[in-house]
Amino acid sequence: MQSLSKTPVSYATAAEIVRQHLTGARLTEFHELTEGFYNAAYFLGLEDGRRCVLKVAPPHEVRVLRYEQNILAAEVDALRRVRAGTKMPVPTVLCHAESLELLPSPFFIMDFIDGQPLHQLRPTLSQEQQKTLDQTIGGYLREMNAITGADFGYYAQPETRQATWPAAFAALFANVLQDGLDAEVKLPYDELRPLPERYAAALAEVCEPRLVHWDLWDGNIFVDPVTLQLTGIIDFERVLWADPLMECNFGAFGINPNFIEGYGLRLPYSPAQATRRALYNTYLYLIMVIECTYRQYATDDQEKWARGMLERQLGELL
Repeated sequence: MQSLSKTPVSYATAAEIVRQHLTGARLTEFHELTEGFYNAAYFLGLEDGRRCVLKVAPPHEVRVLRYEQNILAAEVDALRRVRAGTKMPVPTVLCHAESLELLPSPFFIMDFIDGQPLHQLRPTLSQEQQKTLDQTIGGYLREMNAITGADFGYYAQPETRQATWPAAFAALFANVLQDGLDAEVKLPYDELRPLPERYAAALAEVCEPRLVHWDLWDGNIFVDPVTLQLTGIIDFERVLWADPLMECNFGAFGINPNFIEGYGLRLPYSPAQATRRALYNTYLYLIMVIECTYRQYATDDQEKWARGMLERQLGELL
């Protein structure tokens, strides 16, 4: 995906990064991985046969949403924490540099994950094959969500975290609305602002901060197309300490009963859970609308879809 937030990297620079940060390694293959929406990512093939990914934060002069500040460093730490504390298959971080000596942005290198993204593979799978995979994914996410923290908010911004979930979610919501105002994005701000306070009682049911991936869609899940074994889960940059029900898998893009079963959650949601899901959907759709102005995507497909979903969700909340 073409995006203003992606930092360009040349072969020569990538080769020097490999030389300085991967002892004894030499770059022999290099190309951009274009499917991501935010950070730039590049494939690194090494002379010794290893395959890696170089991930680079946006240039410092590129305006980003408030919640996106410092998220590359958050991903590095979250990957290490999840790898140490769960059985979820995640890539190993090989190096992380914030010095800005070789690039104008921080970067890290991780192992390349073999396999095919699930969103590409899913149309070829039987219902039973999909069920097995979705239940496995649900189980892994439950493991990750079992990791607890001390307070609520984005992993990348510890200074903004709050002691309670209603306070933290209200701050997250206010920040994204301000991002929209800053970029002059047309939205029903007067209707949106009161929502966290109006439904604070439902949010207050959440008392323990849990580690939430928040971006576990099929494009971030890799599967061996021959054995159909799950080979890896990526893109932990948006992790936060929050309500596990905030995971997009619980309703942002529909309900997958096999995933729900693998996770161990019961349906239907309670009234308070349903309210929180509606709030989390609203927050996500707002981000998806507003980021289009910041990133200057080549098409307006995402904005059109997200605006439609936002309008539908507001119709249920207001």
